[in-house]
Amino acid sequence: MNKGVDQKDHLAREYSDWELFKRLMSYTKPHIYVFFTALLAMFLSTFLSVLQPLILAIAIDDYILAGNLDGLGFISLIYLLVGIVSFSLNVIASYYTTLTGIRIITKIRQEAFYKLQDLSMDFYDREAVGRIISRITNDVERLLNLLSTGIIDAIVNVMFLGLLFFILIYLDLKLTLTVFLIFPFLAAFTVFFRIKARTAWQKTRRALAKVTGYYQEAISGISVSKAFAVEDFMAKEFQELNLENYLARIKALTIFAVMFPIMDIILAFGTALVLFVGGVAVGTASLSVGVLVAFLSYLTRLAQPIMTLSNFYNNLLSSMAATERIFDILDRNPSVVSRDNKVLKSVNGSIEFKNLNFSYTPDTEPVLKDFNLKIDAKKTFAFVGHTGAGKTTITNLICRFYDFTQGEILLDGTDIRDLDLKKYRDWIAIIPQDSFLFSGTIRENLRFGSPTVSDEDIEKALLKVGAFDFVMSKGFDFQVGERGTRLSMGERQLLCFARAIISDPQILILDEATSSIDAHTELVIQQSLHNILKDRTSIIIAHRLSTVRMVDRIIVMEAGKIEEKGTFEELIKKEGIFADLYKKQFTVKHSE
Repeated sequence: MNKGVDQKDHLAREYSDWELFKRLMSYTKPHIYVFFTALLAMFLSTFLSVLQPLILAIAIDDYILAGNLDGLGFISLIYLLVGIVSFSLNVIASYYTTLTGIRIITKIRQEAFYKLQDLSMDFYDREAVGRIISRITNDVERLLNLLSTGIIDAIVNVMFLGLLFFILIYLDLKLTLTVFLIFPFLAAFTVFFRIKARTAWQKTRRALAKVTGYYQEAISGISVSKAFAVEDFMAKEFQELNLENYLARIKALTIFAVMFPIMDIILAFGTALVLFVGGVAVGTASLSVGVLVAFLSYLTRLAQPIMTLSNFYNNLLSSMAATERIFDILDRNPSVVSRDNKVLKSVNGSIEFKNLNFSYTPDTEPVLKDFNLKIDAKKTFAFVGHTGAGKTTITNLICRFYDFTQGEILLDGTDIRDLDLKKYRDWIAIIPQDSFLFSGTIRENLRFGSPTVSDEDIEKALLKVGAFDFVMSKGFDFQVGERGTRLSMGERQLLCFARAIISDPQILILDEATSSIDAHTELVIQQSLHNILKDRTSIIIAHRLSTVRMVDRIIVMEAGKIEEKGTFEELIKKEGIFADLYKKQFTVKHSE
């Protein structure tokens, strides 16, 4: 495993923070009334909290110092009621903003999943699974705080600051100008912090992506790690990645840990100035005690919106990094698309390759070179050859997992690039070497792709592939486990065969489907192949050459080209590449 991968995000294009934020805010449109209701509730809550120091000033100057104790209970009750109403409005606003945020991230996660289903295989060749999972889980979840309370808090606190300064000026202009002396220092510090924080969050995001990717790959390959007894080595590599993530987070945390005390010091300096200037004013009777107390109370509250806006900026930086990665997925387009969306009413199953050239990436040698071949309808063709000869590439192109730029592949005379992609694939079923099953029951896996199929039709398919007895012994509701781990490899492959033929495809592809199973299961499948392949065009990618005796045509591949073709007997008599491969396998098999 390469623990050094994924140091940078391979984005389809660059995004500006403003573009990301504006687009993210567009998701609030369906919830605009709830959003503004919450905003209004939050603003009223903030406005009422701003009134409390004014009520306090009135209580001190007009009641306590004036000796008017009869009205002190009433003014105290008003102070309490304002606090209760402010708190209640704040609860209402928080509930609705959080609800809106949850709805938005649910929608974004759904859109991302739909897009991932739509993207072509070349995207998955480039992107590690762990990184993809991180994008639609961690990155989407990171937006919740921003969308739930962060944005409204930021808007309200900007209003709060404006209202606060208006009240400060109303209370005493001289003291307000004293407060303004500290703002150049706050502004300079904020700009410096912005630069440092953005860099720190970018490093933190990349470090976390590497940890997530390594986690996923290590768990997926746990059997290989145990087989090679490299658990300690894997743990050491992960420790290094985890340490990198830890140090990145500590650096980001340190920046914010230093920021708040410095901001407190700046505000404390401002408070000391106000206390001195105001105290002198009180001593000279140009300022009342109540106004000074209210002013100092407002000054302490000045720290709250500044801190909130700083936290919002911190959250915004993290969220924009996550948003960039999410929108990168949403903005990608599948490389394999239909040119004309034609739909064939029926398929005979003839497949023809004409002057086909294909490579998986533009800067690599073609896997197929000037490839020409016609696969007759309702016939069985087998492709054999050394590893890397291009056999699996042929099936990938037939299924349109990848697109080709030179040549043609025709289905019953129609270029497959002109056919509606989903309708076209409905005519095809593929049984891969990796017998993948989804977690769930046997019935759910057999109905995958054919959700309306009856149990009776499922039983017929099981009988056809020789899987009926073992399925009936376990039951349709047997839980197969993740990737089918509660079943043997042979049982999993038999279910894959049954799942493929339940849809009754006109074209069936077996991509080395028997190369990893035991001899007994292979015998069961061999005995069932006649029924499985009957009345459909079948393509077999064969590793065990003994499995291709009964096919109509064998195609021998070498370096992306056809070197030989014919029946099993014809190729054996020819004593060429196929005969040599067969003799080597036969010799190895009998020497074991």
